[in-house]
Amino acid sequence: SAGSIVTYSLLRWSLFIKMNVFSVDQDILDFWAPWVFPWIPILIWLRPRIKLLNLKNKKGKGDPLFGYMMLASFTIAVPIMVSQAYLETATGKLTQLQRISQIDSLPQTKFYTVNAFYADKQLARVKPVFKISGKYNSDFDMYIYVAVPVYDSNHVIQIDSGGITAKARLASRSDAIIVLNGLIISKKAFSRLNPHMITDIKVLKGAAATSIYGDQARNGAILIGTGDGGGYGTSQLLNEGNANYSPSAWLAIKYEKTISNHLSNDEKEQKYKEFAKTSEEDFKSKSLEQFQYLDRVPYGSDLKGYQAAMNSGKYPVISNNIFLLVNESFDARNGSALPWIFGAMGIGSAIFLITLLFKPLRTNAESIDIEGEAKDDQKTFFVWTKALIIPQKRLMVTQILIQINLLTFILMVCYGLGFMSFNAADLLRLGANYRPAIDKGEYWRLVTNIFLHGGLMHVLMNMYGLFFVGLFLEPVMGRGKYLLTYLVTGIAASIASMWWHPATVSVGASGAIFGLFGAFFALITVNMFPSKSKKSFLASTSIFIGYNLLFGLTGGIDNAAHIGGLISGLLLGYAFYPWLKKKRRMNPQLRIPQT
Repeated sequence: SAGSIVTYSLLRWSLFIKMNVFSVDQDILDFWAPWVFPWIPILIWLRPRIKLLNLKNKKGKGDPLFGYMMLASFTIAVPIMVSQAYLETATGKLTQLQRISQIDSLPQTKFYTVNAFYADKQLARVKPVFKISGKYNSDFDMYIYVAVPVYDSNHVIQIDSGGITAKARLASRSDAIIVLNGLIISKKAFSRLNPHMITDIKVLKGAAATSIYGDQARNGAILIGTGDGGGYGTSQLLNEGNANYSPSAWLAIKYEKTISNHLSNDEKEQKYKEFAKTSEEDFKSKSLEQFQYLDRVPYGSDLKGYQAAMNSGKYPVISNNIFLLVNESFDARNGSALPWIFGAMGIGSAIFLITLLFKPLRTNAESIDIEGEAKDDQKTFFVWTKALIIPQKRLMVTQILIQINLLTFILMVCYGLGFMSFNAADLLRLGANYRPAIDKGEYWRLVTNIFLHGGLMHVLMNMYGLFFVGLFLEPVMGRGKYLLTYLVTGIAASIASMWWHPATVSVGASGAIFGLFGAFFALITVNMFPSKSKKSFLASTSIFIGYNLLFGLTGGIDNAAHIGGLISGLLLGYAFYPWLKKKRRMNPQLRIPQT
């Protein structure tokens, strides 16, 4: 445990904190990688020592070796996760700023204190994000990401708003130009404006006015917003149309709520409206000026959400200066993480050691060659690793397809798009199936979406299905026809999905996999497989197809793609049968999988 904690923390600190070699999603580094990392020392070093125990139960059945290894992984992984929380806060430097505009002129750090600070809530940008999660896609997660621009001070002067008083005051300022919702208008046009429509009035003077509106604004500019958010549009134009008034940083605020995914679309919409109203009320009452220090938002899905909010306005913004407000003392940032590292390691180790008391040593324990068994285990580990990495001749296409899908998923994770699930906007940008985009001529999406997946469980389940069908089908069809079936049925599934769904983002290899199962089913019915295996193959294939189609009725699953792939696979299977039969007749020694 101690060795794993130190090794992982050093790697994390050197690669991702000190040198910042490349960006990886924070959830991967803090949670998922600590679960995987302990299995390296467990498989190589600890497993042969656990095998010294007599793990058979009284009836002589069962071997809880894996259970002991799982317990060991908990013992190591939990303190690693706790240590990462401490590592992030303990190594983060605190930079003191007089003004927030100094932030880009100094080396980047994680924490900041600042004196001159103004968060303009009127210019806040908002981005709602929706995700499906939970077992069987049972949860519908709603997020509202809010990004608030930060300046040194309030750079525009709020003088009044609403009513006849405001109109009379403006009329007396005949030397300034009038800008209504971002457009310069005449005094005569302004005189016809209903004063009760005015929702926002601001004044810009001197160089700030002329830099945006030219010499005509040398005497100032009066900015007026009306009705349905005109004030927001005017202020937005003012601040983003001039680099001198672009924000130095952004504040990050997130609201989230989970509801049932089994609700109707109308019920979901109503729940979201209630959630949005509550969030808006909280935001309006929230004070953004009282804080102890700023904490930089780490690379991950939340950062992507805040950046999407920043880019939701008329003028896109590129900035990594996105911060959370922290109201506690900087000295208290580590909390109790450090003692809990030792506490978690001690508790886990104690539980693991206590469980050893309930299993005696094997009777021949003294004669067991631990180092020899360790070498055998290591050899087996590397043999399996090599078999997974280097495609085998019999299943070459299946393994390559699995590797392409998994590599695509890993790259998306490392890019910070998510892990358990990805949002539709990112999938669409990377090549998801989407009818409006294909109607514009982006036909390549019919292929690229086959290699994209919506999250971890999506890609794992699909790759399991691909491996299962490929194990029996590829040796019979041959590499060329097998690959052609995968691609053609995948495209057919994409076309079916596009035809059925007018505006739905769809991804996944399941349509192509259903196509392979369709071809498999067709070849079973024409006796391409041994008769003694026919019934079991038909039963397992029918169960797989039937279960997945019925499960697709629960929502969140593209059954149109499944059906399109299945039908096209059946047709291709029957079409290829004469060639496959001839090949089998010419080569009677051809090995046909039986189990």
